[in-house]
Amino acid sequence: MSTTDSYAQNIPAPTLSDEPNIEAFIATINALTQRGIMRFASAAARAAALTAPVEGMTAWLTAERRLEIYTNGSWLVWPPQPVQTLQVSDAPYNVSTTTVDYTAGAWPRAVFLAPPSGRAFVTINASVSNTNTDTSTIWAAWRASGSLGFAYSNLVRTGLSAQGKRVVASKRSLLTGMTPGETITVIPQWNISSGSSSTAETLNGELLVEPCAT
Repeated sequence: MSTTDSYAQNIPAPTLSDEPNIEAFIATINALTQRGIMRFASAAARAAALTAPVEGMTAWLTAERRLEIYTNGSWLVWPPQPVQTLQVSDAPYNVSTTTVDYTAGAWPRAVFLAPPSGRAFVTINASVSNTNTDTSTIWAAWRASGSLGFAYSNLVRTGLSAQGKRVVASKRSLLTGMTPGETITVIPQWNISSGSSSTAETLNGELLVEPCAT
């Protein structure tokens, strides 16, 4: 009488007393295939072959040269890959005491898919200064928004700051609570307490997103 494997994977395992059955043999092969690392020429070829993927399936894509795992309804790159963006130009500093997004042209957004862990480290690096007065401040920070409703914004927790002088610094924060497979956009921001582009400056800005594998 047929049974299943010894590792709780529900793979059909015929016994010696079973009559020969090619369909049962094929069912065993199929069960083994979907639990191994499948190989496809491309993501399009995979989509054509796997019309109803199940949680935990793993596939190597030859054209894209990457491994992906099916999690929470999405194929996610494994291990998760970091994303980096660099500041291109400075902000206009045309408003005060308001946190403003950099334009995508001045400092590109970092866009990534939330990993299975739902967590990612975000690091911001920059050289900031505001010499308008001895107490004038400037911030370089970021906020996050997601296609499925996730949003996060906290100037104090994510930002670098200088007061009346230049500061070169780096700040790393853990972004949590994301839905695996959700598209997350990390948007760089600026804020000054007073002054203008003649007194405030941000140089060498960098955003680095490191999705957590676990």
